[in-house]
Amino acid sequence: MQQRMMAVFLTLSMLLVSASGCLGLLQSREYMEQLRGDVELATTTKTAEVKHVFLSPLVDEEWNERFTVDSEVSLIGVYFKTTMVLDDSLAAAGVELRAVEVKITDAAGNLRYNATHQSTKTAPYFLIEPNADGKFSAGEWNINIVGDGMYFPDPIGSDEFLLTVDVTRTCTIYPQDEICVVD
Repeated sequence: MQQRMMAVFLTLSMLLVSASGCLGLLQSREYMEQLRGDVELATTTKTAEVKHVFLSPLVDEEWNERFTVDSEVSLIGVYFKTTMVLDDSLAAAGVELRAVEVKITDAAGNLRYNATHQSTKTAPYFLIEPNADGKFSAGEWNINIVGDGMYFPDPIGSDEFLLTVDVTRTCTIYPQDEICVVD
């Protein structure tokens, strides 16, 4: 008997809810929202990479790359590595003509990263600090690289460098889509 009363009660409740016009729609919507699940925050990272192997002796070369920063950027990290073949031997002989210099400027033209390597070196991963308000300057940022390197025939090899700039954005994942959306 108690099960029957419960079934009747649920049926009457649903009829009253569905028959109550706008209030019924509001309650139905709330119920559907609860079934949908929670919105989640996630991060995505895009990497700008400049990698170069010098194929001619002592050539002064320049590279300019750009990447976009918007209000959703939460982190910018820089990795810079150079390989200068025979750097110890040439330094002992007084040859110091090789260098790779990297400058990264923000959208306002402010210098945010500057490093020069004149030998084989791997710089520690560097996190660019946001502005005082906790945000990065929105717009096009510029990577400028100027490099002098040497080329040696095989088996010695050539000078080379690698620069990566990781731009991490916070995004929202809606349960019905399960796609990372930058709002």
